[in-house]
Amino acid sequence: METVERDMVNGNGENIQDEKNNAFAESQIDLLYPEELNLNEEIASESEVSVVVKNYSLMSPQDLFDELKTLVDNYPVERIKKDVEAIKDAFYKNISENHDYENEESDDELNDEHGNAVVIDPVEEEFEKYLEKYREKKYDYIRNTENQKEENYKQKLAIIEELKNLIKEEEDLNLTFQKFHDIQNRWKEVAQVPQNHVKDLWDTWHYNVEKFYDYVKINKELRDLDLKRNLEAKNDLIRKAETLLEYPSVVEAFSQLQQYHDLWREIGPVPREQRESIWERFKEASYKLNKKHQAYFDQLKQERIHNIKMKIDLCERIEKLNQKDLKSKREWQKASDELLNILEEWKAIGFVPKKENTELYTRLRKGRDEFFNKRRMHYKAQRQATMANIRLKKELCEKAKVLSVNEDWKKTTDALIELQKQWKQVGLIPNKYANALWIEFRDACDTFFNRKAAHLQKLADEYAVNLKAKEELIVELENFVPSKNESKNLDVLKQFRQRWNDIGYVANKDKEKIQSKFFTLLNARYKQLKISDTQRKVIRGKDRYESSGNREDKASRAKQSERERLFSRIMQLESEITLLDNNIGFFARSKNADAMIADVRKKINKAKEEIQKLEEQIKLIDKEFE
Repeated sequence: METVERDMVNGNGENIQDEKNNAFAESQIDLLYPEELNLNEEIASESEVSVVVKNYSLMSPQDLFDELKTLVDNYPVERIKKDVEAIKDAFYKNISENHDYENEESDDELNDEHGNAVVIDPVEEEFEKYLEKYREKKYDYIRNTENQKEENYKQKLAIIEELKNLIKEEEDLNLTFQKFHDIQNRWKEVAQVPQNHVKDLWDTWHYNVEKFYDYVKINKELRDLDLKRNLEAKNDLIRKAETLLEYPSVVEAFSQLQQYHDLWREIGPVPREQRESIWERFKEASYKLNKKHQAYFDQLKQERIHNIKMKIDLCERIEKLNQKDLKSKREWQKASDELLNILEEWKAIGFVPKKENTELYTRLRKGRDEFFNKRRMHYKAQRQATMANIRLKKELCEKAKVLSVNEDWKKTTDALIELQKQWKQVGLIPNKYANALWIEFRDACDTFFNRKAAHLQKLADEYAVNLKAKEELIVELENFVPSKNESKNLDVLKQFRQRWNDIGYVANKDKEKIQSKFFTLLNARYKQLKISDTQRKVIRGKDRYESSGNREDKASRAKQSERERLFSRIMQLESEITLLDNNIGFFARSKNADAMIADVRKKINKAKEEIQKLEEQIKLIDKEFE
C-alpha cells in the first residue's frame, strides 16, 4: 500500500504543492479569465432554449396574455424566464404604442362627454396579475433552491462523516470497499450546495478520500485495479476535452469543459507515475480551449463596444427628435414613423452587457416615453379644441333651427347670415361630425329661406290676381254708360272706387300705370255727370284725398314688399356664396381641384355682382319714396 501525504489534496489526488507546480486547479478559470466568467453567464442565459419559439412582437395584447397564462400555469418557472421577459416587453410596448399612437385620434375618444381621452384595456389588469403570479413562483423556486442547497450541504457533510467512520471500521475488505463506492455514488448524486461552501467541502472530501486509501489496508491488486479504472476514466475525459476544440459553439464547449473538470475531481487518484502526464494532457486541452474562449470573448467584446455605440446613437436620435417643435399632424406622423424605425433598429442590434444595456434601455425608454407624452398632450389639446368646435357648431345648428320657423323675414335673414359667418370661423372637426352637422345647419337655413321664398311667391301670385281684377274693373268702368238718374250714377262711380280700394296691392312695376289709368278714367266719368261745379269739386277733392291716401298706403306697402323681395334675393345669394366658399375647402383635397375651384370662384363673383345691382335698386326705391 502506497502512503499518501496527509496534506490537503486536490481532485487529482495531488497535494497542494503539486497543484502549485501544475498552476492549473479547479479555480483556473477564475484566475485566467475573471471578467469572461460574467460574460459567459450572460451568454449562457441568453442562449437558453425557450419553451416555445414564437415572435411575440407580432402578437396582440390578448394573445400575449394567453401565452403568459399558458407558460405560468403549465411549465416550471426555471424554464420560462426568457419567454416571460420577451412577452412582458412585447406586451407593454404594444399597449404603449396602441394607446399613444394608433388609438389616440379615434372617434370613441371624441365621444367622451368631458372631451378627454379615456383608454381602458381590460387585458392589462389580468396581465399584471399573472406577472405577479410568475414572480411569486420564481421567488418560491429561488427560496426552495437555496433551502435545497443548504440541505444538500448538510447531506454532503453527513456523507463525509460516513467516510470518516468507514475508515475506523474493521470488517471484510471487499465489503468496506463496496461501502466506499456506495458513499462515492451518493456523494455524486447530491446536487449543488451554497457557493461559499464549495471549496472547503471539496477539500474536506478529497482529504478524507485520500485518508481512506491510506488507512484502509487495501491489497495492492485491488488498489491497482481501482487506480487503473480511474486512469481510464480520466483518459476518457481527456479525449472528450480535446474534441471540445471542434465544437461550433465556444460557449457550450467551455461550459462542457467545466463539467469535465468537476468529473475529473470526482474520479479520484491514478497511478503515481502517470499522474503528471495525464494531468498535463488534460491541462493542455483545457488551456487551448481557454485561449479559444478568450479570443471569442475578445471579439465579442469589440462587437459589444460597437453595439453600445449603436444604441447610444439611437438614444441621441430620439433625444434630438424630442427637441423638434412639431405642430401639424403630418409632422407628428413623420416623427412617429422615425421613432418606430429607431425602435426596430434597436431590436436588431446584437448583445450588450447587462449593466450597459440596462442603462441604455432606461435612456431609450425615457426618450420614447417623453416623445409619446408630448404627442399625447398635442393630440389631447387637439381633441379638446375639436370638442369645443363640435359644441360651437351644435349651438349654431340649434340657433338656426329656432330661426328657421321665424316669420320676421328681414331680421331673421340678417341673423342667419351672421350665423353662417360664425360657422365659417369655427375650426375644423372630423369628417364624421362635420358632414352631419353641416347638413343639419344647412337644412335649418334652407328651411327658412324656402319658407321665405314661398311667402314671396305667394305675394307675387296675389299681386297677379289683384292686377287682373283691377284690369277687369277698368274694362268695366270703360263700358259704363251713365243713366239719366244722376244720383244713381254717383253711387255707381262711388262703388267703382270702393271696389278698386278693396282689391288690394299689385306689383310695384304695375302700380303707377294701372292706378293712373283707373283714376283718369274715373275722373272722366265724373265729368260726364250733370252735377254742379261745387258738387264736382267736393267729389273730386274727396277722390283725390281717398286716392292719395290709398296711394300713400299702397306705396308704403309696395315699397316694403319690394325691399323684402330684393333683400330676400340678396340673402339667398349670400347663402349660396357661403356654401360655395365651404365647398372650396373640400375641392382642395380632390383631383382637378384647380379647375373646380376656378369654376366656383366664377359663380361667387357673378353672385356678388348681382348683389351689388340689387343693393342699387333698393337705394333707388328708398330715394323715390322719400
